[in-house]
Amino acid sequence: MTAHRITLDLGDIRITGIAEPGRPGMPLLVCLPGGGYNASYFDVAGYSLMDAARREGFPVVSLDRPGYGGSTALKGEVSFRRNAEVLQGAIAELWHRNLSDAPGIVLVGHSIGGAIALHLAAGDRTWPLLGVSVSGIHHEAQRSNNALKSEPPTSTLEFSREHLLRFMYGPEGTYDPGVPDIAKHAESSVPLAELVEVAGQWCTDFAELAARIEVPVHYGLAEHEGFWPSSDESVAAFRDSFTAAPSVTARRILGGGHNIDHHYVGATFHKEQLDFAKGLVSPAR
Repeated sequence: MTAHRITLDLGDIRITGIAEPGRPGMPLLVCLPGGGYNASYFDVAGYSLMDAARREGFPVVSLDRPGYGGSTALKGEVSFRRNAEVLQGAIAELWHRNLSDAPGIVLVGHSIGGAIALHLAAGDRTWPLLGVSVSGIHHEAQRSNNALKSEPPTSTLEFSREHLLRFMYGPEGTYDPGVPDIAKHAESSVPLAELVEVAGQWCTDFAELAARIEVPVHYGLAEHEGFWPSSDESVAAFRDSFTAAPSVTARRILGGGHNIDHHYVGATFHKEQLDFAKGLVSPAR
Protein backbone atom coordinates (compact mmCIF):
# COMPACT_ATOMS: atom_id res chain seq x y z
CA MET A 1 0.00 0.00 0.00
CA THR A 2 1.75 3.14 -1.23
CA ALA A 3 -1.23 5.40 -1.94
CA HIS A 4 -1.02 8.97 -0.65
CA ARG A 5 -3.81 10.98 0.96
CA ILE A 6 -5.58 13.73 -0.95
CA THR A 7 -8.09 16.40 0.01
CA LEU A 8 -10.53 18.14 -2.34
CA ASP A 9 -12.02 21.37 -0.99
CA LEU A 10 -15.37 22.21 -2.55
CA GLY A 11 -16.40 25.31 -0.66
CA ASP A 12 -18.22 24.13 2.46
CA ILE A 13 -17.66 20.46 1.60
CA ARG A 14 -14.44 18.49 1.86
CA ILE A 15 -13.85 15.15 0.14
CA THR A 16 -10.83 13.06 1.06
CA GLY A 17 -9.31 9.98 -0.49
CA ILE A 18 -6.17 8.15 -1.52
CA ALA A 19 -4.40 8.33 -4.87
CA GLU A 20 -1.73 6.72 -7.01
CA PRO A 21 -0.12 8.49 -9.99
CA GLY A 22 0.00 6.84 -13.39
CA ARG A 23 1.34 7.19 -16.92
CA PRO A 24 0.15 9.89 -19.33
CA GLY A 25 -2.46 8.61 -21.76
CA MET A 26 -4.05 6.16 -19.30
CA PRO A 27 -7.65 6.64 -18.10
CA LEU A 28 -8.10 8.04 -14.61
CA LEU A 29 -9.81 5.45 -12.41
CA VAL A 30 -12.11 6.91 -9.75
CA CYS A 31 -13.22 4.34 -7.17
CA LEU A 32 -16.25 4.59 -4.87
CA PRO A 33 -16.48 2.13 -1.94
CA GLY A 34 -19.69 0.70 -0.56
CA GLY A 35 -21.56 1.10 2.70
CA GLY A 36 -19.45 0.53 5.79
CA TYR A 37 -16.12 1.14 4.05
CA ASN A 38 -13.85 4.13 3.52
CA ALA A 39 -11.50 4.77 0.59
CA SER A 40 -9.07 2.08 1.79
CA TYR A 41 -11.52 -0.63 0.71
CA PHE A 42 -9.69 -0.58 -2.65
CA ASP A 43 -6.25 -0.63 -1.00
CA VAL A 44 -6.18 -3.65 1.31
CA ALA A 45 -2.73 -5.26 1.41
CA GLY A 46 -2.59 -8.26 -0.92
CA TYR A 47 -6.04 -7.48 -2.33
CA SER A 48 -5.55 -3.96 -3.63
CA LEU A 49 -7.13 -2.80 -6.88
CA MET A 50 -5.04 0.35 -6.49
CA ASP A 51 -1.79 -1.64 -6.45
CA ALA A 52 -2.91 -3.61 -9.51
CA ALA A 53 -3.81 -0.36 -11.30
CA ARG A 54 -0.45 1.21 -10.38
CA ARG A 55 1.42 -1.73 -11.86
CA GLU A 56 -0.49 -1.24 -15.11
CA GLY A 57 0.22 2.49 -15.19
CA PHE A 58 -3.26 3.77 -14.36
CA PRO A 59 -3.69 6.93 -12.31
CA VAL A 60 -6.21 5.88 -9.66
CA VAL A 61 -8.10 7.62 -6.88
CA SER A 62 -10.34 6.05 -4.24
CA LEU A 63 -12.65 8.54 -2.56
CA ASP A 64 -14.16 8.67 0.91
CA ARG A 65 -17.82 9.21 0.13
CA PRO A 66 -19.62 11.95 2.13
CA GLY A 67 -19.64 11.02 5.82
CA TYR A 68 -16.77 8.54 5.47
CA GLY A 69 -13.12 9.05 6.39
CA GLY A 70 -12.31 12.73 6.38
CA SER A 71 -15.14 13.67 4.00
CA THR A 72 -17.85 16.05 5.13
CA ALA A 73 -21.15 14.34 5.99
CA LEU A 74 -24.24 15.27 4.00
CA LYS A 75 -26.59 17.73 5.67
CA GLY A 76 -30.31 17.30 5.26
CA GLU A 77 -31.08 14.68 2.65
CA VAL A 78 -28.77 11.65 2.81
CA SER A 79 -29.30 9.85 -0.49
CA PHE A 80 -27.48 8.33 -3.43
CA ARG A 81 -28.60 11.30 -5.54
CA ARG A 82 -27.02 13.77 -3.12
CA ASN A 83 -23.85 11.63 -2.93
CA ALA A 84 -23.63 11.83 -6.72
CA GLU A 85 -24.15 15.60 -6.74
CA VAL A 86 -21.31 16.15 -4.29
CA LEU A 87 -19.00 13.63 -5.92
CA GLN A 88 -19.62 15.13 -9.36
CA GLY A 89 -17.89 18.27 -8.09
CA ALA A 90 -15.08 16.31 -6.44
CA ILE A 91 -14.41 14.33 -9.61
CA ALA A 92 -14.47 17.56 -11.62
CA GLU A 93 -11.61 18.79 -9.42
CA LEU A 94 -9.74 15.51 -9.94
CA TRP A 95 -10.23 15.83 -13.70
CA HIS A 96 -8.93 19.39 -13.62
CA ARG A 97 -5.78 18.15 -11.87
CA ASN A 98 -5.28 15.32 -14.40
CA LEU A 99 -6.55 17.10 -17.52
CA SER A 100 -3.28 17.04 -19.44
CA ASP A 101 -2.49 13.40 -18.73
CA ALA A 102 -5.69 11.33 -18.95
CA PRO A 103 -8.04 10.74 -21.92
CA GLY A 104 -11.03 10.46 -19.59
CA ILE A 105 -12.41 8.86 -16.45
CA VAL A 106 -13.56 5.32 -15.65
CA LEU A 107 -15.76 4.98 -12.57
CA VAL A 108 -15.31 1.88 -10.40
CA GLY A 109 -18.00 1.37 -7.78
CA HIS A 110 -18.63 -1.39 -5.28
CA SER A 111 -22.01 -2.08 -3.63
CA ILE A 112 -23.61 1.24 -2.63
CA GLY A 113 -20.64 2.91 -4.31
CA GLY A 114 -21.70 1.09 -7.47
CA ALA A 115 -25.22 2.47 -7.20
CA ILE A 116 -23.81 5.98 -6.81
CA ALA A 117 -21.45 5.42 -9.74
CA LEU A 118 -24.49 4.60 -11.87
CA HIS A 119 -26.22 7.77 -10.66
CA LEU A 120 -23.14 9.68 -11.81
CA ALA A 121 -23.05 7.89 -15.15
CA ALA A 122 -26.73 8.63 -15.77
CA GLY A 123 -26.54 12.31 -14.81
CA ASP A 124 -24.98 15.52 -16.07
CA ARG A 125 -21.22 15.77 -15.70
CA THR A 126 -18.50 18.32 -16.31
CA TRP A 127 -15.84 15.69 -17.07
CA PRO A 128 -15.49 13.01 -19.78
CA LEU A 129 -16.73 9.58 -18.70
CA LEU A 130 -15.31 6.65 -20.68
CA GLY A 131 -17.09 3.81 -18.87
CA VAL A 132 -18.26 2.41 -15.55
CA SER A 133 -17.42 -0.84 -13.74
CA VAL A 134 -19.65 -1.88 -10.85
CA SER A 135 -19.90 -4.90 -8.56
CA GLY A 136 -21.87 -6.01 -5.50
CA ILE A 137 -25.05 -4.20 -6.55
CA HIS A 138 -28.34 -5.32 -8.10
CA HIS A 139 -31.92 -4.06 -8.26
CA GLU A 140 -33.78 -6.93 -6.58
CA ALA A 141 -33.10 -6.82 -2.86
CA GLN A 142 -33.27 -10.10 -0.94
CA ARG A 143 -33.91 -8.29 2.32
CA SER A 144 -36.01 -5.33 3.36
CA ASN A 145 -34.68 -2.70 5.72
CA ASN A 146 -38.12 -1.55 6.88
CA ALA A 147 -37.05 -1.94 10.52
CA LEU A 148 -34.42 0.76 9.98
CA LYS A 149 -36.95 3.31 8.72
CA SER A 150 -38.06 4.08 12.26
CA GLU A 151 -34.54 5.14 13.22
CA PRO A 152 -33.45 8.82 13.02
CA PRO A 153 -32.23 9.54 9.46
CA THR A 154 -28.89 10.76 10.82
CA SER A 155 -28.18 7.50 12.68
CA THR A 156 -25.21 5.34 11.75
CA LEU A 157 -24.47 1.65 12.16
CA GLU A 158 -21.28 -0.32 12.58
CA PHE A 159 -21.33 -3.86 11.23
CA SER A 160 -20.40 -6.50 13.77
CA ARG A 161 -17.72 -9.04 12.89
CA GLU A 162 -20.46 -11.67 12.66
CA HIS A 163 -22.35 -9.62 10.09
CA LEU A 164 -19.19 -8.85 8.13
CA LEU A 165 -18.28 -12.52 7.88
CA ARG A 166 -21.81 -13.55 6.98
CA PHE A 167 -22.77 -10.84 4.49
CA MET A 168 -19.52 -9.32 3.20
CA TYR A 169 -17.37 -12.46 2.99
CA GLY A 170 -19.53 -15.57 2.95
CA PRO A 171 -18.36 -19.19 2.88
CA GLU A 172 -15.06 -20.16 4.42
CA GLY A 173 -12.58 -21.23 1.79
CA THR A 174 -13.44 -18.37 -0.57
CA TYR A 175 -11.14 -15.94 1.25
CA ASP A 176 -8.07 -15.96 3.48
CA PRO A 177 -9.29 -16.06 7.13
CA GLY A 178 -6.89 -13.22 7.93
CA VAL A 179 -8.38 -10.81 5.42
CA PRO A 180 -11.12 -9.34 7.67
CA ASP A 181 -8.41 -8.30 10.12
CA ILE A 182 -6.15 -6.96 7.36
CA ALA A 183 -9.10 -4.92 6.03
CA LYS A 184 -10.04 -3.54 9.46
CA HIS A 185 -8.59 -0.11 8.60
CA ALA A 186 -11.04 0.15 5.70
CA GLU A 187 -14.16 -0.29 7.87
CA SER A 188 -16.38 2.64 8.79
CA SER A 189 -19.82 3.25 10.22
CA VAL A 190 -22.59 3.47 7.60
CA PRO A 191 -25.45 6.00 7.56
CA LEU A 192 -28.68 4.06 8.10
CA ALA A 193 -30.29 6.13 5.36
CA GLU A 194 -28.01 4.37 2.85
CA LEU A 195 -29.13 0.92 4.00
CA VAL A 196 -32.78 1.95 3.78
CA GLU A 197 -32.35 3.33 0.28
CA VAL A 198 -30.36 0.43 -1.17
CA ALA A 199 -33.15 -2.02 -0.32
CA GLY A 200 -35.93 0.40 -1.25
CA GLN A 201 -35.79 3.52 -3.41
CA TRP A 202 -32.70 2.34 -5.27
CA CYS A 203 -34.58 -0.72 -6.55
CA THR A 204 -37.30 1.60 -7.85
CA ASP A 205 -34.89 4.10 -9.42
CA PHE A 206 -32.55 1.62 -11.10
CA ALA A 207 -34.38 0.95 -14.38
CA GLU A 208 -34.68 4.62 -15.30
CA LEU A 209 -31.06 5.32 -14.37
CA ALA A 210 -29.72 2.32 -16.29
CA ALA A 211 -31.65 3.31 -19.42
CA ARG A 212 -29.93 6.73 -19.43
CA ILE A 213 -26.36 5.43 -19.32
CA GLU A 214 -24.64 5.83 -22.68
CA VAL A 215 -21.13 4.55 -21.92
CA PRO A 216 -19.79 0.96 -21.78
CA VAL A 217 -20.64 -0.93 -18.59
CA HIS A 218 -18.72 -3.71 -16.83
CA TYR A 219 -20.51 -5.69 -14.11
CA GLY A 220 -19.73 -8.47 -11.66
CA LEU A 221 -21.99 -10.15 -9.09
CA ALA A 222 -20.54 -12.62 -6.59
CA GLU A 223 -21.74 -16.21 -6.49
CA HIS A 224 -22.07 -16.02 -2.69
CA GLU A 225 -23.80 -12.63 -2.49
CA GLY A 226 -24.95 -11.68 0.98
CA PHE A 227 -27.41 -9.00 -0.12
CA TRP A 228 -28.65 -9.74 -3.65
CA PRO A 229 -30.07 -12.75 -5.52
CA SER A 230 -27.17 -14.26 -7.46
CA SER A 231 -27.82 -16.39 -10.53
CA ASP A 232 -27.11 -16.24 -14.24
CA GLU A 233 -30.68 -14.98 -14.66
CA SER A 234 -30.24 -12.14 -12.16
CA VAL A 235 -27.01 -11.05 -13.85
CA ALA A 236 -28.75 -11.10 -17.24
CA ALA A 237 -31.64 -9.02 -15.89
CA PHE A 238 -29.24 -6.39 -14.61
CA ARG A 239 -27.24 -6.41 -17.86
CA ASP A 240 -30.29 -6.04 -20.07
CA SER A 241 -31.41 -2.88 -18.25
CA PHE A 242 -28.63 -0.83 -19.89
CA THR A 243 -30.52 -0.31 -23.12
CA ALA A 244 -28.55 2.78 -24.26
CA ALA A 245 -25.05 1.53 -23.38
CA PRO A 246 -22.90 0.67 -26.44
CA SER A 247 -21.67 -2.47 -24.67
CA VAL A 248 -22.28 -4.31 -21.41
CA THR A 249 -19.98 -6.99 -20.04
CA ALA A 250 -21.57 -8.88 -17.15
CA ARG A 251 -20.88 -12.12 -15.37
CA ARG A 252 -21.32 -13.99 -12.13
CA ILE A 253 -18.07 -14.22 -10.15
CA LEU A 254 -17.84 -17.84 -9.03
CA GLY A 255 -16.11 -18.36 -5.71
CA GLY A 256 -16.61 -14.76 -4.61
CA GLY A 257 -18.55 -13.18 -1.77
CA HIS A 258 -20.03 -9.67 -1.62
CA ASN A 259 -16.59 -8.07 -1.07
CA ILE A 260 -15.25 -9.65 -4.25
CA ASP A 261 -12.06 -7.60 -4.07
CA HIS A 262 -11.00 -9.25 -0.80
CA HIS A 263 -11.53 -12.84 -1.97
CA TYR A 264 -9.20 -15.29 -3.68
CA VAL A 265 -10.93 -14.42 -6.99
CA GLY A 266 -10.30 -10.71 -6.41
CA ALA A 267 -7.08 -10.53 -8.44
CA THR A 268 -8.77 -12.06 -11.48
CA PHE A 269 -11.67 -9.66 -11.14
CA HIS A 270 -9.27 -6.70 -10.87
CA LYS A 271 -7.60 -7.79 -14.09
CA GLU A 272 -10.98 -7.86 -15.81
CA GLN A 273 -11.75 -4.34 -14.59
CA LEU A 274 -8.38 -3.01 -15.75
CA ASP A 275 -8.67 -4.75 -19.12
CA PHE A 276 -12.11 -3.18 -19.50
CA ALA A 277 -10.66 0.27 -18.74
CA LYS A 278 -7.78 -0.24 -21.20
CA GLY A 279 -10.26 -1.19 -23.91
CA LEU A 280 -12.02 2.16 -23.60
CA VAL A 281 -8.99 4.05 -24.91
CA SER A 282 -8.50 3.97 -28.67
CA PRO A 283 -5.16 2.61 -29.99
CA ALA A 284 -4.55 6.04 -31.52
CA ARG A 285 -3.95 7.41 -28.06
